[in-house]
Amino acid sequence: MVDNMDLGFRVGGGILSIAWAGIHTILGLDLMRIMSLAVVGYFFLIDAVLSIVIAIILLIGFKPLFIPALAFWWANYLLLTESRVFPAPVLGFPLHTYNPYVVVAFILDILLIIIVTALCIHRR
Repeated sequence: MVDNMDLGFRVGGGILSIAWAGIHTILGLDLMRIMSLAVVGYFFLIDAVLSIVIAIILLIGFKPLFIPALAFWWANYLLLTESRVFPAPVLGFPLHTYNPYVVVAFILDILLIIIVTALCIHRR
């Protein structure tokens, strides 16, 4: 029998992961058009694909990969926050930009960290 909290968190996490992937796909495709930021665009697209894989992992409930999913969300959160203050990897300068994409990605990162942490704790 599937626990309702477990199912709700898995579905919610899957939906939020897909939303996160959508935002990063849009940003990645836009950045690929700018020659000096093409590498960052490719990184965003690879990150978006990984987010979709994590959405599938959460939706099917493959619990051995919940900890790596949590590490993925922490890494993305830390990269986002770190690149606003310190030089961004590859670019060499801080990204002092705060636009709706950054704010939404920041909120989604925090929500996904909370959801996947709850799933990891609940699954024990």
